[in-house]
Amino acid sequence: MKAASMWQPLFERFLLTTTMLDAELELVEMGPQAVPILKSLMNGEAKNAFGVPYRELGSPLHCALETARRLGEAAKPLESLLANEVGNGHSTAAMALGSLGTLNQKSIESLANALDGNIELAFESAAALSRCRELGNEIVLSKIRQSERAALVVRKVGKFLDSRV
Repeated sequence: MKAASMWQPLFERFLLTTTMLDAELELVEMGPQAVPILKSLMNGEAKNAFGVPYRELGSPLHCALETARRLGEAAKPLESLLANEVGNGHSTAAMALGSLGTLNQKSIESLANALDGNIELAFESAAALSRCRELGNEIVLSKIRQSERAALVVRKVGKFLDSRV
């Protein structure tokens, strides 16, 4: 039995609003051991009984991203997959990247590129860059110089985060 199919019952629970939170919490409690399980869902390896990747069914991908966010630094091995999901427009992926503590260049670039897109994604990307102390990164600064909207988002998020301290 493939590892991804072994977790099929858990992924099925991601499909129902009545069971998705419990499934997320189960994975969070597993800590770093949840990473390969989440990876199989995020990379499309995990499929349902009809051969459809769970990531294409909506809520399972959102649940995986939310779980990665809650895992914090333990989700670091998922960083490249999370950066890809920011590129796909998922604001929860930006939040998850912000919980990692440090970011690689691909993640910084993905978050910077999102600063002038969808407003929720833009705000979460700015917050993630701020949390990981990457607002001074040249990639981010270049984006801010190129886009008034990106600069505005970074300023607004900065003021909001400063007010919470």
